[in-house]
Amino acid sequence: MATVSTFRPCQYSSEADLAAIASLINACRIADDLDIRTSVKELREEFANPQFDINRNLQLWRDGTGNVVVIAKIWHHPPEPNETQVRGSLYFDIHPQVRGGGLEGTIMDWAKQRLRAIGQDFALPLVLQTGCRDQLTERRELLAQVGFIPERYFFQLKRSLQAPLPEQPIPAGWQIRCVRGKSETEAWVEMFNQSFVDHWNYIPMTIAEYCYYISLSDYDPALDLVIETSTGKLVTFCYSYIDTERNQRLGHQEGHVCFLGTRRGYRRQGLARALLIEGLKRLRSQGMETATIGVDSQNPNGAVALYESVGFVEDFRSTVYQQEVTP
Repeated sequence: MATVSTFRPCQYSSEADLAAIASLINACRIADDLDIRTSVKELREEFANPQFDINRNLQLWRDGTGNVVVIAKIWHHPPEPNETQVRGSLYFDIHPQVRGGGLEGTIMDWAKQRLRAIGQDFALPLVLQTGCRDQLTERRELLAQVGFIPERYFFQLKRSLQAPLPEQPIPAGWQIRCVRGKSETEAWVEMFNQSFVDHWNYIPMTIAEYCYYISLSDYDPALDLVIETSTGKLVTFCYSYIDTERNQRLGHQEGHVCFLGTRRGYRRQGLARALLIEGLKRLRSQGMETATIGVDSQNPNGAVALYESVGFVEDFRSTVYQQEVTP
């Protein structure tokens, strides 16, 4: 049986690694009976995110014949002035054939080392987070064994688009429209940050990150919606996404609502509900038969009730786990 010493850590070297990484991730998704996959194109775009340091926060492990058998990633954002922690989010995949052989501990050691390096310039506690769907019993048991505890719970909700959609008016003189490209970058980012500033694990959106998102190959401006007041202020946003490759592979037509929010001072007026309904109509007009949306079960603004009022029901649950890391 292979031991930990059989495997060697290595950094990402070039795009030549992308196919091997995609193959590893997809093998893990199949073994875990998950309906998501990745591709070289998706990985290339993910690693181009301006918030991700591919040279320091991506780690691979290869077996004796050079095959990639583990990938681990740390995502983090510099803490804001009022934050009390330095957080790092860990994502990792271990090939099914080498699980349980000790690499799990090696991954955790690497993640903690990286978080310590990230946090060395801040006199704040270090918190390592990771997550998984609740159906992944083996992963949940592993996280418990290495010291993670549940911190937050999330739902993935689903709705048929073949059922009638309700109506929700907006104030007279206001309008629902598509975002007008890069000319509205600053206004959109300011609206986003005002909408999510009071949410758990809030990370401010930057202009660079927004420009990155709208440059992705699957970005569809027809699904990027806002509500504008009669004075020209952007107050609510809703962006949906269609994963064409996944739909083709699974033989269904499904869209996903990625972002939905209303800035402070304009909530409790039905604006998010109205824009969500319009987003669902847009998905239906593009041939989608179902729609999904993710939500924090403890969302402070009553998002779960909002989505249920539009006809969404629970599809599956996920949990975010965390542990404190000693400096």
